[in-house]
Amino acid sequence: MPINEYGMNSDYIKYFSLEEYIERIKLLDKLLFHLDETCKDFDEYMNLISYYAGEEIINYWIQTAHQELRASQDIENSKFNEGILQEKGVFFDKLSISHKRIHDLHNFVMTSSDESFVPTNTYRKTPVNISRYTSSGEEEIFWRGANPEDVYKFMTDFIGIYKQNKISLLYSNPFLVASLMSLLFNRIHPYTDGNGRTSRIIYNLKFTEQINKNYQIKLMLSPLNISNRILANKYTYVNRINQIAFNLKDDTNEAINNWFDFILTMADEQLNYSKARLTELIDQSCRQENTSPEILRRVKQMKISKIK
Repeated sequence: MPINEYGMNSDYIKYFSLEEYIERIKLLDKLLFHLDETCKDFDEYMNLISYYAGEEIINYWIQTAHQELRASQDIENSKFNEGILQEKGVFFDKLSISHKRIHDLHNFVMTSSDESFVPTNTYRKTPVNISRYTSSGEEEIFWRGANPEDVYKFMTDFIGIYKQNKISLLYSNPFLVASLMSLLFNRIHPYTDGNGRTSRIIYNLKFTEQINKNYQIKLMLSPLNISNRILANKYTYVNRINQIAFNLKDDTNEAINNWFDFILTMADEQLNYSKARLTELIDQSCRQENTSPEILRRVKQMKISKIK
């Protein structure tokens, strides 16, 4: 399969086993070190969240979910219809996926930016190029999505992998498995438009599902949203995806590790912001309740139950 000078797939992608593709991924030592540091910071963040209960934390998550949806649209330079949040809300009734569920998510992100969009219950039937147009009007193709006739087979594999419950780090770590699902969705490109926005919702669903397993909790909204940080680093985000050869012939390991590392960096940046915000909210709450500094210190050191 021809690969252009950037290392990006330049042919339409014919079906191959996604599970075999994943089995070729080897996590590098530098990534594992970064992952360990990010997970420690995330534990601290979850400890801060555990201070809150009931409406306080629900309101916090609703606000961050709204911000996530707006930022995800901004990444694609798409307008955002605030009214659809009032009409449909930001809650998702389940974290699992199916073909129908994926279509529903895609319809949600498309109608939130285009009221004239007609909901669909099928994947694309036409080829798609991921490209840009030069100043001279020529199309520069970075890579092409899956062959239309192979999209359904790819997505069936995709759903099967999403449902996997393997104990390996790539499947069990929330950051890795969520970013892997987002990457696969993007590279299959099952729709003519709205793939990036749908992939980021799927990232959040899978991230939340895995957090629930690891921490023995039952969240329906993601405790950490990173689209704001992706928006600020859009060029790198797109470049990381573009540089991954999507086939079983080329060595993709370094590029995929770079993708994971980028997502971890986005999580690091968002954690710094979110932890500072939560700490400020806790300080305000404790001052209002005349909580002593010693109790406040203990609150910030609380530990929540996590499966190691």
